[in-house]
Amino acid sequence: MSYRGLAKGNTIELDVPLPFPEGQALRVTVTPLFSTSAGRGSPQALRQAMHRPPHLSAADIAELEAAIEQGKLPLANACVLNERP
Repeated sequence: MSYRGLAKGNTIELDVPLPFPEGQALRVTVTPLFSTSAGRGSPQALRQAMHRPPHLSAADIAELEAAIEQGKLPLANACVLNERP
């Protein structure tokens, strides 16, 4: 059987109750649901990179936002879903 849960100190809180009576001895094998290593491009790696130098200045952020705005393409058809034949 496989269950999902969260580690809390030295206990594991499961999402659903176990189908065993209270006090039943169990063998438990624990494996992480998600890898904790920060692989290249992973959300963990991005968060770690955000907290390491070099940090962006306000001017850097403004330049990035301006470049994003300049790179936006106009919509070909503004709203064709609301048109009636």
